[in-house]
Amino acid sequence: MAFSDNIKQFVEQGMSASKDILSKVGDKAQQWGELGVLKMEVLQLRSQAQKLTAKLGAEVYEVLIEKGQLTVSKDSPAIRETLSRIQELESAIVVKEAAFREKGGKTEDLKDD
Repeated sequence: MAFSDNIKQFVEQGMSASKDILSKVGDKAQQWGELGVLKMEVLQLRSQAQKLTAKLGAEVYEVLIEKGQLTVSKDSPAIRETLSRIQELESAIVVKEAAFREKGGKTEDLKDD
């Protein structure tokens, strides 16, 4: 085998290895990007749920104290919609957390800092 053939083969092997490495790096970067998006979505959903929980407390206070009603239930018109929305958010959070773990994310990475 001539020297030029050896060089050509060496360069081709190097290019093949580089393509392999770049492909793997690209795949990993895409995975990290997807994990980042999912984590952000989970955190946003949790924040929305916390805000609605505070709103629910204010609505219950209003019904019991300001309006003078003696009881309040989950079917009370004043809080039914807020409870429903909180439940929807909780379901969405479960789905997003499962997707996060499915993509390789760890549960502890979803904890609030």
